[in-house]
Amino acid sequence: MRGPHVLVTGATGFIGRHLCDRLANPNTWTAVGRTNPAKFGLPIDYRKADLSQEEEARAAIPEGTDVLVHLASYRGGPNDVTGHFRTTSAATLYLCDAARRAGVKTVVLMSTTSVYEPALPAETLLPEDARRARKRPLTYGFSKKWAEDAARLQALLADHEMRLWILRPGVVVGDGLRSSAWLRSTARRLRSGQPYPLTGEKGHHLGLVAVQDVVDTLAVAIGGAEPPGTVEPGPIWNLVSEVWWEREVVEVLAKKLGVEADFQPPASAGRFGWNEEPLSVAGDGSRWIREMGAIRPRPVTPLLEAIAASED
Repeated sequence: MRGPHVLVTGATGFIGRHLCDRLANPNTWTAVGRTNPAKFGLPIDYRKADLSQEEEARAAIPEGTDVLVHLASYRGGPNDVTGHFRTTSAATLYLCDAARRAGVKTVVLMSTTSVYEPALPAETLLPEDARRARKRPLTYGFSKKWAEDAARLQALLADHEMRLWILRPGVVVGDGLRSSAWLRSTARRLRSGQPYPLTGEKGHHLGLVAVQDVVDTLAVAIGGAEPPGTVEPGPIWNLVSEVWWEREVVEVLAKKLGVEADFQPPASAGRFGWNEEPLSVAGDGSRWIREMGAIRPRPVTPLLEAIAASED
């Protein structure tokens, strides 16, 4: 029997490349996007499409597709509300409609733990079933993910035969981060001796997870073997293996670089309060670890040190 045919959007992104490196098979995978995966050595079928265009998005899913893994997201400015809606939310609706029409059995959405409201104290973790989880997102940049979740849920309500997964990782750590990623840009800031603006004594409360643990969870969602003792998910998993204070993350990077971090208060407050008080964007990692049974999440410290070393 053949394996499931999987369509991946965002295959050339950070998580997408790791996923395709792990599971790629030119006979069972199709990548949809603007960049040819061959550039990254990914041996999978490729279809170029602008998912913000309704006709292209709806024509992107080939016949016989069993699983849609939607990793693509808009990388424009955080205040570009139109761009986020057109390229993320609307594209999700188009893709879900096409998936439903094509008889796709499983849809997997990659979201983020940062879809929650800004008033959450940093000392508090937010369980998925908490009422506060339904409050407004932190910023426009994160609101695109919140809207994407809502769009996908709306599209799938019409077909109860489709299985839905929403995976919300925290700060994903590992090899291959884009140069613009927070961890890499912070390492460059520290290396150059620039001060690091830190809200409060410890900064924000962050949930961290290794990219390979995210890929392992994607494999389960797609239909791979589940670890022994795995419990049927929510269908929403917050993928967090360790919870760190922002200051601790920066200090690990600085130590690896052989410099001392110059922590300073931020110059101004952000519109949504990022610079006024510490916030928690950690989510509820214990639930995911519990539901994944025998999983032993990878430690993030060596991964943080490797990121710093790559910028040294």
